[in-house]
Amino acid sequence: MITPNDWDIRPRAVLIAALPTTVMALVLIAYFTSSRLSDLEDAHSQRGKALARQLAAASEYGVFSGNLESLRKQANSILQERDVIRVAVFSPLQEVLADSTRSAPTSTGLSARERSRPLLFREQVTGPGITLDDTFLETGSSGAAQTPVRHGEVLVEMSRDSLRTEEARLLRNAILMVAAVLFASVALALRMSRGISGPILRIASTVASFGQGNLSSRVPVEGGKSLRTLAEGVNDMADKLSASREDLERQIAAATRELMQKKEEAERGNQAKTRFLAAASHDLRQPMHALGLFVAELGQKQHAPDTRRLVERIAVSAETMENLLDSLLDISRLDAGVLDRQIKPFPVQPLFERIDVDYRREAELHGQRLRLRPTSLWVESDPLLLERILHNLISNALRYAPGGTVMLACRRRGAKVRIEVRDNGPGISPDAQEAIFQEFVQLDNPERNRAKGLGLGLAIVRRLTDLLSHRLELRSTPGHGALFALELPLATASVIPEGAPPPPPHSLHGLHVLLVDDDELALASTTGLLESWGCAVTATDTPDTLFSALAEHTLPDMIVCDYRVGSALNGLAVIQSLRQHFGRQVPAIILSGDTSATTTGEAQSAGIPLLHKPVRPARLRALLQRKTQA
Repeated sequence: MITPNDWDIRPRAVLIAALPTTVMALVLIAYFTSSRLSDLEDAHSQRGKALARQLAAASEYGVFSGNLESLRKQANSILQERDVIRVAVFSPLQEVLADSTRSAPTSTGLSARERSRPLLFREQVTGPGITLDDTFLETGSSGAAQTPVRHGEVLVEMSRDSLRTEEARLLRNAILMVAAVLFASVALALRMSRGISGPILRIASTVASFGQGNLSSRVPVEGGKSLRTLAEGVNDMADKLSASREDLERQIAAATRELMQKKEEAERGNQAKTRFLAAASHDLRQPMHALGLFVAELGQKQHAPDTRRLVERIAVSAETMENLLDSLLDISRLDAGVLDRQIKPFPVQPLFERIDVDYRREAELHGQRLRLRPTSLWVESDPLLLERILHNLISNALRYAPGGTVMLACRRRGAKVRIEVRDNGPGISPDAQEAIFQEFVQLDNPERNRAKGLGLGLAIVRRLTDLLSHRLELRSTPGHGALFALELPLATASVIPEGAPPPPPHSLHGLHVLLVDDDELALASTTGLLESWGCAVTATDTPDTLFSALAEHTLPDMIVCDYRVGSALNGLAVIQSLRQHFGRQVPAIILSGDTSATTTGEAQSAGIPLLHKPVRPARLRALLQRKTQA
């Protein structure tokens, strides 16, 4: 419902201008019309009374003498008057002496009730009495006053039709006058309102254009003093707004240029960081790779007990350094956003089996129980990154649940798969449950004992779950263990062809390996380790000397090549060139300190297994055995 508060300025101005004039006109017209109607009513009544008196005076003799014919003539003469519809003369005994009637004319617009109520006027017919001049009578004398005597009565009945017609005419005139006054006042109000609302509407339109960004519009200065002041104020405001906008645009342009410069600097820094990570990943992994292989080769030799203990401590230190290097580089690559993900459907059970193989012996050595629930579910995720997440969670649970039980289970929840890692360790207090996902945070290791980890495992877990968009949940109560849960999308199971079971591992004695690595330490350490396993190794640090080195040896059984070999060709191209030279698909393995997704993708496309440096000797040996048996 629209109220007067919702009206525009022009209707309000018209209402304010026209309403007082109309009300005043209505009051005056109503007053004068009612006065005129009252005068007409009085005049009609006075006329009727005058006619009745006139007839009563004229009928005195006829009533007294009983001259009915004279009375009828007098009655008919009165009947000719306007609005008279009946004239009657009565004797003192109310006998009708004369009665003349005519039907009243029908008046248009008057109801029957109004026409049936005529005005009645009665008048007594009186005259002087008869005086008998008799001296014998004691009453009366010729000189005494005569008392009027009532001889009869006359009745004049008048119609109201002419009165009502005149009243209707007056009312019509009054309505016409009201309409004329209303029309004139509205017309005048409209004309006056244009002088007020016009400038205000133009000001409003100009202000609306300001809101649309057109600050060049200006209001014409017109109207009275108030309107001119308002227009000048709006124009002054527009000038100030325009100046402020120009100043703001200059500041925004300067800030945009500064932001662009900082963005370019950040991009250059990010690119430099990416190059640094790639170089650090390669350059740091190379000596660690060589150190690990040297230690592995050294551990296979016969030593005195003291030397054996020293070698084992060196191996533990080397493994700790490798784990720290892997964790630091993984954290850096995750923060830099250079780690790619390869989402695909895969079964969960093989992943559980690999974790069981990796951690079963470690759990038994520490008197712990590792329990895995078999599952047939498939998930959508990156299998390598998911395996890294579960490795870190299992390792963390085993580390903080000494002598306890760690369980790895998987269950379906609607369109999701929930993987849980439970332990019955000391638990985590609520105020520390967020802090444990930060770097180098360990709750029960103030002395920084490396045997209790480095404090990077859960930080990597948090970053990897964010990268994979998997929900990570932690529930724990002090003294009641902890539960880490992952929610992954459910995938449709596919049929995996059954292959022959892998043959039992056998000795690598006599295996001819062609080794290509441009790093001197890596080349020496890998050669020594392979030879300690009984392999015949042809080693070279550059592809240019490959064929001259092979001239003295038979066709190799295996090619082990670094991805970066210091030439225009990478390791994959070198392997392809050798295969073309030998005319057959020689089994091959790629070693690389580059952990980027590009290198991994190229190796997968070529169908050549890739081992990232530093390479674990056990993994290298297992891969050599599997490739040669295949």
